[in-house]
Amino acid sequence: MDTTMQLQTSTDKTLIRQLTQKWVDIWSPKDKPFTGEGFENIFATGENEILVFDNFDAGVVVLHSLQEYIDTWVPVMLNFNYWKIEIEDNLEISIQGDLAVTTFSWLGGGTSKDGQEVKVRQYGTHMWKHINGEWRLVHEHLTVGETPNK
Repeated sequence: MDTTMQLQTSTDKTLIRQLTQKWVDIWSPKDKPFTGEGFENIFATGENEILVFDNFDAGVVVLHSLQEYIDTWVPVMLNFNYWKIEIEDNLEISIQGDLAVTTFSWLGGGTSKDGQEVKVRQYGTHMWKHINGEWRLVHEHLTVGETPNK
């Protein structure tokens, strides 16, 4: 790989790492309401431009647009007074041309409206595509993992 390509790959990895952190930050409203505001700067935004799989709540949620994503998760998050997640120390980024893949797991949780403590771990894969000069999230796959003990 020549120096120019190495520099571009390094720059792209930095951008994707920053976008992943923005995704985490949006999913971590703490004691504020979860609105999903900001996802429009991360996800591809046209109809049927994203595909999301999440095995949340003993079923599989499949979504095809950012609006479906927002319409699904905002009502779920209304059940919480506090919510925060963070990536475990395992974010991996692979880039090939105009596609990139990130793999990671996150730990988090919060407090439900009825005062229950909730702890969650999910394993994730994000597929990114370089669209109109920007990296955009086009595929998200999250799978609930073993619940952390601490």
